[in-house]
Amino acid sequence: MLNTQRLTDRMRPIARRVMTKAWLAVALATAAAIFGSPAVGVASPNGVAAIAVGIDANPGATPANTATSLGTIEACRVVTNGDTFTVDFYVQNIPGPGLEGIQGSLHYTSTKLKVTASSASFMLAAGAGSSVTDLTNPSTDSLPDTDGTFTPIAADFGSGASHSETGSGVLVRVTLQAIANGAASLTLTDVKLADPSFNPIGDTNADGIFDGPVSNAQIRIGQSCSVGGVSEAPDVAGLPQITAHTTEHARPWLPLAAATTLLAVALAAAWRGRRRAA
Repeated sequence: MLNTQRLTDRMRPIARRVMTKAWLAVALATAAAIFGSPAVGVASPNGVAAIAVGIDANPGATPANTATSLGTIEACRVVTNGDTFTVDFYVQNIPGPGLEGIQGSLHYTSTKLKVTASSASFMLAAGAGSSVTDLTNPSTDSLPDTDGTFTPIAADFGSGASHSETGSGVLVRVTLQAIANGAASLTLTDVKLADPSFNPIGDTNADGIFDGPVSNAQIRIGQSCSVGGVSEAPDVAGLPQITAHTTEHARPWLPLAAATTLLAVALAAAWRGRRRAA
């Protein structure tokens, strides 16, 4: 005959462990809903430099940029009408596990400039085993691009153990041609950076867009950078910095999530109290 008292005594510690684990699962799941999953942020603790992106108007200025290093960052550059020249879309301070994908909309003054070429085979291609694919949309960004917005997209689908890149370097080198005299602006928006799991890097409000500092530049065609108060010195502070998306999304469900966590804790405590009393 089945000894029900013995079975009950043996089941009590098992039930206690199951209920404790169930409560822990509820609490952890709710905490994850409130605080989100770990992600690569814009700035790291302990004084680690923040991730930043921008446009270098003169990547060949001494010391010149390389795939995985940056020289002086030029906020303004003087060219002559008809000149063809390059600018760099760069990144600084990418942490581990590294960089796998990039995207960004380069807005330029279409009455003064046009885009004639583009290459992402720099930082993304630097690691052993890298395999960079240009994913730029040919229907909207075919070259030469003359509509004022060019959006390069690229990803590294390599399989090498160290193909993902960290640190600083050139993401995309864009070739421009001057087509009229005057001041032309170069502005980056909607920058997206992705890690090896294609999770966003530097996205603090879960919209997929990089939220750190973005430095823009100017091209002066047939005129000095000093016109209008812009310095030609290699200093990104010569132009205002912008931040792509800094407004945190509203989270009306936070109070509910917090209440759920407190309820889970209270229920667990009550259950454990009843078990002790029994």
